[in-house]
Amino acid sequence: MQPTLSASLDYAGQSSPGRRRSHNEDALVCAPALGLWAIADGMGGHQCGEVASSLALAALQQAIENGESLAAALHHANQAVLEASIDDGMGTTIVAALFEGNDFELAWVGDSRAYLVTSRGIEQLTRDHSWVQMMIDAGELRPSEAHSHAWRNIILRCLGREEPLEIGTISGSLNTDELLLLCSDGLTNELTDAQIHASCTFADTLEHLVEQLVDQANHHGGRDNISCIVIGRPAVAPAAESRGRRFINMLLKPLKS
Repeated sequence: MQPTLSASLDYAGQSSPGRRRSHNEDALVCAPALGLWAIADGMGGHQCGEVASSLALAALQQAIENGESLAAALHHANQAVLEASIDDGMGTTIVAALFEGNDFELAWVGDSRAYLVTSRGIEQLTRDHSWVQMMIDAGELRPSEAHSHAWRNIILRCLGREEPLEIGTISGSLNTDELLLLCSDGLTNELTDAQIHASCTFADTLEHLVEQLVDQANHHGGRDNISCIVIGRPAVAPAAESRGRRFINMLLKPLKS
């Protein structure tokens, strides 16, 4: 997917089936005119997961076009998957960002994530609706153990399973020295937060960043579909750049067409 320049935000997105899957059940939507970016990670196998993720994002975008709030749009997406599902085998996680100017709202269901990335570090903004996160919250599992736990892929919520749906939401604002990263668990199951941050630090454009993240996830195993979107505000580079400013000046410069 080629990045384009919106009124105040740059972005790039890419999706890969990975190295172990013959098909891709992930789907992306990048709609800068609406201020909407989202990733859905379908479940249920070929012809189920792909349908669920595509249906969810189509319903999400249509609801936003109709003036619905982000949370209401996710409920429309859930209903679309529920109506298409013949049994309980179809579902999808989702993470979506809706911008108004530099302010954004995030909404998610499942374990697709959003991160805020700066030159100083990386912060996970979403909280997984997963078994391992529930165990961490209960004090039964250390965060360091979750990444390699045998049940790390068991999620507790997704679109297409129940109504009413419980949605996670958070709001924030994006500064010129920050990136918002949306991704499916195919990225975070292969790369640590530190590895993701390192890629962000040394990328020269947003397009190169998403390519590098997907390539690295594939290099580390590529056991699942891999999708990511990065969103940033253009920054004007000063005449003389210090090494400490490389992240901001290189990564968030206007993208080439």
